[in-house]
Amino acid sequence: MKFQQFESQDVAASALAQQVAADLAAAIAARGRAVLAVSGGRSPVPFLHALSQQALDWSRLTVTLVDERLVPVQHADSNAGLVRDHLLQGAAASACFLPLVGAAQSLDSELATARACWQTPDVAVLGMGDDGHTASLFPGAANLAEGLDPANRDALIAVQPPLAPHARISMTLAELLRCGRLYLAIAGDSKRRVMEHATRTLSAAQPVSHVLQQTQTALHVYWAP
Repeated sequence: MKFQQFESQDVAASALAQQVAADLAAAIAARGRAVLAVSGGRSPVPFLHALSQQALDWSRLTVTLVDERLVPVQHADSNAGLVRDHLLQGAAASACFLPLVGAAQSLDSELATARACWQTPDVAVLGMGDDGHTASLFPGAANLAEGLDPANRDALIAVQPPLAPHARISMTLAELLRCGRLYLAIAGDSKRRVMEHATRTLSAAQPVSHVLQQTQTALHVYWAP
């Protein structure tokens, strides 16, 4: 794990966008296409805006999601809606978007469709909750062990969070580790304390600890106050 500290969230978002764009450009140069998985929520919005301004051959890029709620795209909690509003604008609108949820009627059918269309990302950008969850790998979820199994062949799983609203589809830890590069973007002192504890204690109580302590895939943490 490489930890990088920035003076403000805007500076961190700009630096992360530049580095992710460089990674994607390298993947496009190597094999003609690249795949990026991004997280939802409000925290990534400055990063998504900054990334949309990067000079990339967007037509050769597929954008997908680290996780998604079982809601229609018009719903306020839809990660797909967030990405469309804040990333896929201007030149970035020419990217191919691969959502995880369609009509949001059946979790099983949505998961089957998402698995059939899935492409392993070259780059994945994660967030983290104060409870230590990342993607939709929540502490206390019934199938968390499956989600955290590094030998799991499945890229995606269905998740019923114990406390958070909406059923979810999430990347597994195993699929995250199959990505070319991983980034974790967090902000604020409380999340830094959660992250620092998770770097010392490997526990299902803090699923992000399994990302932070693995050595299989390069992980870069971007933090700002």
